[in-house]
Amino acid sequence: MQLIGLALALDVALLVALAGCAQQAKTTTPSTTAQPESPPTPPPPPAVQEQPPTAPPADSAASGAPQNLDEFADEPALKDVLFEPNRADIVRDGASIMMGNARWLVARWLVDNRDYFVLLEGHTDAKEAREDNAALAELRAKAAARFLMAMGVPESRLWTVSYGADRPVCKDRSDACAAKNRRVHFRVRRQ
Repeated sequence: MQLIGLALALDVALLVALAGCAQQAKTTTPSTTAQPESPPTPPPPPAVQEQPPTAPPADSAASGAPQNLDEFADEPALKDVLFEPNRADIVRDGASIMMGNARWLVARWLVDNRDYFVLLEGHTDAKEAREDNAALAELRAKAAARFLMAMGVPESRLWTVSYGADRPVCKDRSDACAAKNRRVHFRVRRQ
């Protein structure tokens, strides 16, 4: 009975978070349309200054915040998110997988009160047409991190790393194998 109540509370919290994101998106859109009407020089610097405070934890994570990535372990409850070729957006099945991952992570902080850190590993396949697979893998990891933050996972607990095509999960030359390599993989570490 308590589990059902907890699940309902988590669902309500997630819906509230999504509504807040939608509300924030609505307020962001008019301000960007209002910026061209007002003097264009003042608005762009604040926008640039607003983005770095949200990005550094994810960026600093990629730049070496974790001292030893080997301390992170696979967590069977966290599923890989797969991507379309040469894309870094989370769509269709990826969104539902990310929702499940976010629920699991938020439950760890709310229920178990544990200090989990999450490493988001961006990967590509060797077939992708992008010249810089590492950059595409980084975009994928950061997209997953933004999704988790929107769902209430603390930004300070997320680290991203880009492996490009260097660590394939499947080495066949088939399209099905390449699809498995276009992913973000999640690993956790307790503090």
